[in-house]
Formats: sequence, C-alpha cells, structure tokens
Amino acid sequence: MDLLENRTNHPNIIKSAAADSCVFESQTYHHSIIIPFNGEVMACDLISVDELNQQIVQQLCDYHPEVIILATGSSIIFPTTELLDPLVKLNIGLEVLHNEAAARTFNILLAEDRKVVCLMLLADNNCV
Repeated sequence: MDLLENRTNHPNIIKSAAADSCVFESQTYHHSIIIPFNGEVMACDLISVDELNQQIVQQLCDYHPEVIILATGSSIIFPTTELLDPLVKLNIGLEVLHNEAAARTFNILLAEDRKVVCLMLLADNNCV
C-alpha cells in the first residue's frame, strides 16, 4: 500500500508498508525494524509479538517517546500485559496496529513533531 505524499522531509518517513516490507525513500526492509523519531532505523531480531521481551520494551522506552507504535504484521496482535508495565510507569502510550495503519500513524505523528517510535514486525527476517 502506498501512502499519500508527505511534506515532511524527515528521513524516517515511511513510503509504504506491508506485512513483509517497509519502504523508506532510500531503503526497503524485509526484516523487523525499530523506527525512531530521532535516529536511524535499526534492525530487530523479532518476527512475532510472542518474542517481544522486557529488553526490547526497555530499548523502545530509552528513546523517551510519547507513544510507541507496535506494528504486528497483517493483523493486530496484543502483547502480554506484563510487558506493558514500564510503559504505564513512564506514562508512554501504546498503539497496536497492523503494519499499514502503523505506517500511516507513524508518519502523521512524525509530521506533528511528536516523539514516537515504531517497532515494525516484518514476516521475512532474512534480508535487508
């Protein structure tokens, strides 16, 4: 799915997303990634919500975002509530969305200069 034209020149604006890919202006990813508001896109070894752990949640919290977007592929899959405790304590919002909706939401929040980080789970974890 292609997203609408965006007037923000931020390097982390997502051009398109699907269950198995995430496309930026200069790179296409086919493995899970962390997309921060204030840094480079980073590879992530997760392929499913079941693999999400406290270490990854803490890594996301270390960006000090207002909102974390969890993009769970082609359908919405919620993590266990125990994993969300740090978010509650730090007053960080969580949005769990399928990848296409997560990309749209991330771009909107980024265009509004919001502190947002997205963990996008992608189906093929074997290539960049």
